[in-house]
Amino acid sequence: MTKPRLASASHLTHVPLSIRPMERDDSARVLQMIDALTRHNGDRMSLDEASLIDLIYAPSPWARILVAENHGNIVGYAALVGGLQLQFGLRTMDLHHLYVDDAQRGMGIGRALIEAARETARNLDCVQLTVGTHAENKPAQAAYLACGFAPLAPRGPRFVMALS
Repeated sequence: MTKPRLASASHLTHVPLSIRPMERDDSARVLQMIDALTRHNGDRMSLDEASLIDLIYAPSPWARILVAENHGNIVGYAALVGGLQLQFGLRTMDLHHLYVDDAQRGMGIGRALIEAARETARNLDCVQLTVGTHAENKPAQAAYLACGFAPLAPRGPRFVMALS
């Protein structure tokens, strides 16, 4: 484990801060703060300490990739990334990428990958599978609807921060 480092002081505080990863002993306090944020947003938390520890420390890969193979050739893939609704202690899965070779489209490969993604998410105790696409990609939108996805209303503005 690396030694905690002091965060650079901002103009807003004169208190030196130690920034470090959460440890198991911090879980009760972190849970209190999750509950406070949840209440602030008008929700009711259903996450408990054991579930929080499991969500943070359970061995899980960063992403999962499923491939579709046809006659020994990989012709498509689905990339899955785990997510969560922390205030409820619920695991989710996002179908981050879905790709099928042009020559193999229309043969049910995408549908098979979506079904495998659904099964993977269920096996990981996820409560939902999400997918996104560009607003102008009407064929993908129709395909997702045909496979059982329902439109998901935006929950509010989202922001991005480049890390490089």
